[in-house]
Order: sequence, then C-alpha cells, then structure tokens
Amino acid sequence: MFRSINLVLAVVTLVLVSCGTKGGFETAESGLQYQFINKGSSGVQPEEGQVITLNLSMTSKDDSLIMEASAMPIQKQEQMWSIKGGIEEAFSMLSEGDSLVAKIKAGDLYQRTWQMPVPPNIDPEELITCSIGLENIYDEAEFQKQQALARVEEIEAYRLQSLDEKKDQMATDIEIIDAYLAKNNIQAQTSKSGMRYTIIEEGSGSKPEVGDKVQVNYTGNVLEGDYFDTSVEDHAREFGLYNAGRDYEPFEFILGTGGVIHGWDEGIALLNQGTKARLYIPSPMGYGDQQRSEVITANSILEFEVELVGISNN
Repeated sequence: MFRSINLVLAVVTLVLVSCGTKGGFETAESGLQYQFINKGSSGVQPEEGQVITLNLSMTSKDDSLIMEASAMPIQKQEQMWSIKGGIEEAFSMLSEGDSLVAKIKAGDLYQRTWQMPVPPNIDPEELITCSIGLENIYDEAEFQKQQALARVEEIEAYRLQSLDEKKDQMATDIEIIDAYLAKNNIQAQTSKSGMRYTIIEEGSGSKPEVGDKVQVNYTGNVLEGDYFDTSVEDHAREFGLYNAGRDYEPFEFILGTGGVIHGWDEGIALLNQGTKARLYIPSPMGYGDQQRSEVITANSILEFEVELVGISNN
C-alpha cells in the first residue's frame, strides 16, 4: 500500500543527496553531521515501543549505492535511540514526515549498528551518506494489523493469478461438478471464484470476516470417491478413518490468511455461524496438481461437509 509513495520519496531523496551534501550541514555535540531536507507538519515523534517505517538509502563517498530500503520497519527502543554519533541519533531526530541526510562513519555503521566487519574496499573512517525519511508511526498492534492486511492482499492476488493460469483445469472441474450436481438433483450456489456450494442447515449467527479465528467441523472426500479426513469422531468411525490417538474437535484457523486451501477460505467466509454446508472445490482451489495422499491424487475435486461452529475476533 506504500509502494507508490515510497518510490516518489526514494527518487526525491536520491536527488537531494546528490545535490545537497556539499554544504549546509549542522554538527551535533556528538560530531554527527546532518542536514534536514524536509520537515513534516505533525511534529509527532515515536514513543517507546511504537513502530516507525523508514525510507533509507546509503551511498559511499564515490556515490555508489550501498543499500536502499522503502517502508523499513523499526521498533523504537530508547536504549538504541540514545546512542550518539551514529545513525541511531539521526533516527531520534526525526518526527513523522521528516527527512534528513546524515554522514556516518563506515566503522560505526558496520561494526556497531550492523555488527559486521567493514568491507575491505571501504575505509572505516569514510563517511557514508545516509538519506533517511520517517514515513509513518504505528502502535505495535496497528502495525501488525497493517502487515496482516498487506499479506492478505498478496495472498488474494496470488490466488487470482493462479486461477487465471489454471482456467482450463478450472473449467474442466466445474463441468464435472455441475454434471454430478445435475445427476443427483442438487441445487447449488456459486461463489465469486466459481466454486459450487449448498447450504444444508442455515445458522443464525454472524458471518466471519478476514482475520477472524474460526472453528470448523468438517468431513472431506474426493468427489464420488473415498473419504480422507474428518474432525467428527462419529464420521471417522463410519468411514473407516478412526484414529484412537487423535482428538476429534473443530479445526481452528485464521480466515483469509492462506492457512488453508483457497476453497476453504472462500467457502467458510460465506457461512453464518452455526451453518452446515457442502463445498464442491475444483482442484485449482484445492491442492491443484499435487498428490497429497493415496486418496487425494493430482487434480482431485474435493467435497467437504463443513459446519462453522465458532468465530472469535482476532
């Protein structure tokens, strides 16, 4: 979500580094040389434990780029912020929206901050030009939420691309599923990606949202084939799957975060708490061309009877 902003800031920063480091630098009591390029309007500085995201680039004395990062997260810890004379002091000067250029000794950067040897082609006394912009400040929980949402967007994009690449297999599987439904006089609904599902018993609770922790009872079989797993003890005994050493209880996962197959993430999101349903999952929304077991072979169409028994906000 920050990519376009980061790109603009990175370009502006590099231009300023190339044309603004010859003069105008102030010197802190520690000896740190710095020059503010931009002052943000908020004046807000991070508090202990908060997470900041930085745009950062470092260049050597011959203008060779050493490193560059956008939206790099760092958690404020006073023990680090209080270190003088290095890049940590430069961090401590910044408020939200600020950017500055600082000159840091290579020895301080490599040996103290990064805790690694200075490369043989760099003099430890050489001044590294560090261009730093403080983009955003987050409470730790909010930052984790932002990261999780970004991860969800990545998962969704990957799944859409995968379905597009496997559209022929998807079409083949849907044709097989529809023929099966017609043969058995089953009236099914269609999810946004084309998966078929039926409601066996409607629940009265709310629907889960992405990021919620859900608890699901399930029994799975290959379409018109063998059963391979269940969380319900009675079904395990009925279908020859019973394992005395297993605890039979609802399966728990975080909805929409890629912890389960695509068909589950999409299908469970359609259900109210307490609902029992049957999901007919095309192989591209299941395990694709992977063979998962003797029962689940490559391009297996999966059928799951599921019950959404619990939802908790996560």
